Amino acid sequence: MRTTLLSLSSATIAVVLLSLTGAAAQDPERIFLDEHLERTTGRKATFYRIWEGMEGQYFIGRTYSMEGKLKSEGRYLDQQLTIEHGHFTFYHANGKVESSGDYAEGLKSGVWERYDAWGRPLAEKVYDPEPLADIVYTRAQTMPSYPGGEKELVRYIRGKVAGTDGQRLKAQVTTSFIVEKNGELTEVKVVKGGDPAMDEKVVDALRSTPAWDPGREKGRPVRVQMRLPVDF
Repeated sequence: MRTTLLSLSSATIAVVLLSLTGAAAQDPERIFLDEHLERTTGRKATFYRIWEGMEGQYFIGRTYSMEGKLKSEGRYLDQQLTIEHGHFTFYHANGKVESSGDYAEGLKSGVWERYDAWGRPLAEKVYDPEPLADIVYTRAQTMPSYPGGEKELVRYIRGKVAGTDGQRLKAQVTTSFIVEKNGELTEVKVVKGGDPAMDEKVVDALRSTPAWDPGREKGRPVRVQMRLPVDF
């Protein structure tokens, strides 16, 4: 009996050690952020963010200063903690609440309560995410891309605009357009060209391209204005 008890005890210890090892191996990876809470490298980081569990289908993320002081906490739509969604609280360096309110798919929404570093209430701020949904970006965190890449896009346009006599045209045309959130192109125009007939062909060629991969800001699709020079 004594031998059996010792054996069980050893097995229990082994299970505990394996659990501890597994937990250590699964420690959340730090996402390093600069002073504006934008992603950066560890050397330049002022804050870091980590995933700390689930709340239903949402991911709980907390942001800390590099000294370990809590900066913010709330829910995200993705495990990469890029799209805020739900209630959030931000803190002053002394630990007191700085502000609290809701996000809707990465944008502040509704009434946000604000406090100074001593905990005294400040004027509330009201956010309406709807107008922001149609903002046109010139630079997004992830820029739009054409299926196959830019070289394939230029090849496609050249093929559509090529002269009927087989001779290569000599010109440079610079276009401007918006890649919508669904990947379609709108407001396509030539901002620098020369031959009106050729400019029109380039516009038609761009409008006929298959859907692009849209630009993204904080993981959500956004409208992005782009310029594309094409040499013929």
